Amino acid sequence: MKALGIYLVVLGHFYSIGEKFIYVFHVPLFFLISGFLVKKENDYCVFWKKLWYNLAVPMLVMASMNIVFDWFPYMVRGTFCPMELYWFVRNVVFGMVSGFDALWFVYTLIILKILFQYIFSRRFFYALTIVMLALAYIYNHVDMAVFPFFLKEPNAIMNTFTAFPFFALGVYARDFRVMLNGLNRKMIIIFLSGLLVVVGCCFFNDIVAMYCCNYGDSMLLFLFGGVSGSIMIFAVSKLFGHAFGFIGIISKGTILILGFHKMLISMIRTFCSESFFDLLFSALIVMLFVPLIILTEKYFPLIMGKYRVKM
Repeated sequence: MKALGIYLVVLGHFYSIGEKFIYVFHVPLFFLISGFLVKKENDYCVFWKKLWYNLAVPMLVMASMNIVFDWFPYMVRGTFCPMELYWFVRNVVFGMVSGFDALWFVYTLIILKILFQYIFSRRFFYALTIVMLALAYIYNHVDMAVFPFFLKEPNAIMNTFTAFPFFALGVYARDFRVMLNGLNRKMIIIFLSGLLVVVGCCFFNDIVAMYCCNYGDSMLLFLFGGVSGSIMIFAVSKLFGHAFGFIGIISKGTILILGFHKMLISMIRTFCSESFFDLLFSALIVMLFVPLIILTEKYFPLIMGKYRVKM
């Protein structure tokens, strides 16, 4: 599911083929998976160390590398403004999408993990979904022009409002893992049903933009689309059966692909305009990361989030 999801993330960032359709569910899919895989630590010190080394450090390293990549042409021409460094640090501290780009997902995921770790009641955690959706509604219907920049500009903190329901659903689905693992029949029907709902949500709802806490025109269609799309990807994954070796590698390295795939997209866009070849280019980018993931895991584990804290 993670491998299919990251392919859709890359394809979606080409902003061409099926963009609106993909945005209905590809980000909700990853938050749902993250909720399903989340683990509450008994030792709070262990929790913070894992959060720091497995998410925060890779996010900060990759965000810094991306911004240097963007600044490099200006540095070469001698037109780089030192104030850009201040703006970058400010944006990173406040979780601004302008500082993290696609890595805003990781910042939001850190917040969700903290909430899960420190909310002792599972019922209260689920009930918080209603509060988050209410905040998302308010955020999208109130004029934010008079508020500080970290409220009116797209940022990972506000994005928690729309991400939380899918993360909470993933946590809830953990109670049914045995049943889910046993689902092998009727996967085609489940896939087609999920696809039909996603198409309907895509048609009747405006484009979903979770990077700016935007659920489109309808919150209900946003939720239905995100859940149905996740079910659709689940069904496809079950139809595949056991994942091939390279799919497992892609799954382990989704954070690396998330952090650096836009560099490759920008290079491709200098030579090729929007076309159906974007479907192929997206697959090519994901496959190019397979050897990079292997090398990074071996020689630069800090970037992969694979730095394991010895207890």
